[in-house]
Amino acid sequence: MEHLDLVAGLLVSPGAEIGAFKTPIPGITPVYVDRFSEYANEPTMAEYFGDAADLPFVDSSLNYVATSHVIEHAANPLGAFLEWYRVLRHGGVIYMVVPNRLAIFDRTRALTTVDHIVQDYRNNVTQCDGTHIDDFVNNVDWKEFSPGTLDSEVPQKRQELQQSYQSAIESGSEINIHFHTFDPESMAELIQRANDVLPLNGGRINVERMETPFPLSQPNGFLVVARIDKPGSMPDIHPLQIFRADARKFDKPVKPLVHEVEWHEHNFPEESYLRLHPDVANAVALRQFESGYSHFQIFGRKEGRQVRY
Repeated sequence: MEHLDLVAGLLVSPGAEIGAFKTPIPGITPVYVDRFSEYANEPTMAEYFGDAADLPFVDSSLNYVATSHVIEHAANPLGAFLEWYRVLRHGGVIYMVVPNRLAIFDRTRALTTVDHIVQDYRNNVTQCDGTHIDDFVNNVDWKEFSPGTLDSEVPQKRQELQQSYQSAIESGSEINIHFHTFDPESMAELIQRANDVLPLNGGRINVERMETPFPLSQPNGFLVVARIDKPGSMPDIHPLQIFRADARKFDKPVKPLVHEVEWHEHNFPEESYLRLHPDVANAVALRQFESGYSHFQIFGRKEGRQVRY
């Protein structure tokens, strides 16, 4: 299985991908959010500032939230799940690729228990939490974490990394580590517990599908597809009104548009556009957009969508 085998028709705009950096999930056109507009001197995909547990969208406004190798960086995974539940509509999809502990440098760490993550939620831990540093630094497989380090240098490198994280915590800064480790069974159990622990007000997060390993082109993780069951009527939110009033957009240079034709409703090739972009056709069928042309005006032009007769 690859992403392109699954996302068409499943992840329909509007949606968000968190923390894509430079490797976005293919086949979707989300709003990209991240804590950083640049990381390690490289631009991220992010259009808006957002955190796994603090997204810039109004309640019940999105059809999907997608992440790949992000949840392990969240100090409070259940807090993230609660936030995703908030922004998703009834029937909305959580599409999450999670690294499998045994397939990455976390293989020498213990599997994080669900009880531990529940306690982190109840303690409201943040990205400035230092209680996970020792486990991460002392127990990762250093040969895979830092392949260029000589065996004789490993103890010193561990100590230096630990000190750098501790200094960041002491200064009130966030740290970027794998706070927790997961495997498919523990993640399924965590989502089940989320329904008991989180204030979902009668709603649920239901696991619909799991694939492991996933994707086969990078088989170090597993896929979780979960669907939101949200009681009550959903608000009628226009795609341009999905953002909170305090949403912060990153100041980035605008990419030049690839469209040379000035498209108007009278000359827009509606049928061709919907054939080219099945996700848009699905969104129109679901009445999320009046037409392919309205999608193009709101999102497609910015996304550089192909338009041709």
